[in-house]
Amino acid sequence: MIITMNIEIKENNVGKRVDSLLSEILKEKSLTRNIVQRYLEKGCTVNSKECKRSYKLKEGDILGIDEEYWDSVKNNLDLSKEILPQKGNLDIRYEDDNLMVLYKPKGLVVHPGVGNTDGTLANYLRYHLESKNIYDTLMDRCGIVHRLDKGVSGLMVVAKNKENQEYLKTQFKNNLVIKIYRAELEESKNIEQNLDIKKYLKELNIELQPWKKWEKVEGYIGRSSKNRYKMEFRKYEFGGSKHALSYVKFFGNDALIKIETGRMHQIRSTLEYLGYYIKGDSLYGKNTKNSNNIMLESVLLSFEDINKKRLTFTV
Repeated sequence: MIITMNIEIKENNVGKRVDSLLSEILKEKSLTRNIVQRYLEKGCTVNSKECKRSYKLKEGDILGIDEEYWDSVKNNLDLSKEILPQKGNLDIRYEDDNLMVLYKPKGLVVHPGVGNTDGTLANYLRYHLESKNIYDTLMDRCGIVHRLDKGVSGLMVVAKNKENQEYLKTQFKNNLVIKIYRAELEESKNIEQNLDIKKYLKELNIELQPWKKWEKVEGYIGRSSKNRYKMEFRKYEFGGSKHALSYVKFFGNDALIKIETGRMHQIRSTLEYLGYYIKGDSLYGKNTKNSNNIMLESVLLSFEDINKKRLTFTV
């Protein structure tokens, strides 16, 4: 280990864990805390000795950092190495140097898992980026920052480098991304046939927050006690449940749903609570098996890019 940077621990850093402080120092190298924790023992010392990542720094400690080692980690690390590049069709609606917005069709799995090792969106993304020689090996899941279920279609944003992936993840985590979905319902008691959804979306001024005039549905979502494959919406908190907030607007037998929180099956369980079912959704309908072709689509996606510019896309 060749120490190229020595930092004396002073009052403002006393009590911090080694991995926490090292992550702050190495942030400009786009190395996340998870990466730092994994490689810490070979990349730094405390008082010229190897240390554990959980060690809490004391005043006067000397933190030694091997910058060449961490540069090597950055240049050789591939957080998506288990995802193989595979040529496939990508319906790209927008692309710049930092991100892509694409349309995911029904039936396409977002990233590999048990039983889905290839033929996923992540496989196609890796191939697309590598073919342009712009693939960032520091990204995890090939730049994916959010997901849509296999049976759901619609708009998704994907990062093209680690810095933008972390930025977009923070946007989603802090509920700063506007997501509106369209559901085709089995039937609806709310008739408003004179509104055209495509025209409505095109004219929608999201900065005026028009969904405040929509039906507000707030409560808690947790695992159903009757069917472990389903989630259940209730007005009050129950075991294992999490807060959920949605806004709904009906258009005849269609509904637009804006989700403020990102809970599992939030739209499907919320609509079930209101007495509606999405066409093709057998899990929340009369049968017990899930459907991979439910009539649910991500139709509006709006977020700020890393340059603080508001980008809004509709289908």
